[in-house]
Amino acid sequence: AIKLEEAAERCVNVLVSLIETKVNYLVQEAMIVIRDILRKYPNKYEHIIGTLCENLDTLDNTEAKACMIWIIGEYAERIDNAAELLENFLESFSEEQHAVQLQLLTATVKLFLKRPHLAQDMVKRVLALVTHETDSPDLRDRGYMYWRLLSTDAEAAKAIVCGHKPIIQDDTNQMEPKVLDELVSNLSNLA
Repeated sequence: AIKLEEAAERCVNVLVSLIETKVNYLVQEAMIVIRDILRKYPNKYEHIIGTLCENLDTLDNTEAKACMIWIIGEYAERIDNAAELLENFLESFSEEQHAVQLQLLTATVKLFLKRPHLAQDMVKRVLALVTHETDSPDLRDRGYMYWRLLSTDAEAAKAIVCGHKPIIQDDTNQMEPKVLDELVSNLSNLA
């Protein structure tokens, strides 16, 4: 779907059917792929977000959780119960892996910037949690950065946190054939 735009629609349909099987590992891998599809084709396949949100209870893989949290944060203005979904993830914040914690922080800030009336208390709680109760300097520093941005200029924060993201590019065919041939011929020498 990322490399062949013509196949994207069919790929999305197959991924949705895999998610609907509710087989744990299939759901999780499909969510990871769908995150990349949503990044490659923004505003094109948003209709599947509801199906993704219905299958949150099957997530136990760190990358799949982080991907789903990214989707919730990125599309917070289109997901009616985004605050509730993030609250469910926040219940186990301290037990989550670092990548999930970073995504929860960013998604909560995005939700606050897009729908402040829903997330005002949540963002305060999350910022206090990451700045006072975490051992991770990356998480703490990002929390302080968001806190400073939000307290000084909310519009600048929105421009930075919710700003335009570059679309994923397929650069596999951008390598010169001569260089590619050389790399392939030396592939067996890697061991």
